[in-house]
Amino acid sequence: PDESFSLLESGIVNTKVRSFGPLSKAGFYLAFQDLGACMSLISARVFFKKCSTTIANFAVFPETATGAEATSLVIAAGACVPNAIEESVPLKLYCNGDGEWMVPVGACTCMPGFEPAKKDTQCQGKCLAF
Repeated sequence: PDESFSLLESGIVNTKVRSFGPLSKAGFYLAFQDLGACMSLISARVFFKKCSTTIANFAVFPETATGAEATSLVIAAGACVPNAIEESVPLKLYCNGDGEWMVPVGACTCMPGFEPAKKDTQCQGKCLAF
């Protein structure tokens, strides 16, 4: 521990944050070793950050786990929404270490006979007037 404290000062708790990765397999072990120190483990939290599924430039990008470092950029490949075709390739979006999408590359466009809808996230059939 960083500090020693008595029961009277029980409001003080040492907190340690550790980052690790990238993982090369589908899991990991978390272990704690007691080397004889007089201490208590109050809690352990394990979490990861991710970029949520999103639609950009008429392309869908899947939920993507961030890299281990705050400066990591993880590439996610995209696929055009229904009734859209690739305008330029490859479709990709970068997920940064804070779980935010950035730097879209490539785009899709609505196929002939379809038009943008729902804030440019879908391509719907055009209404024909006679």
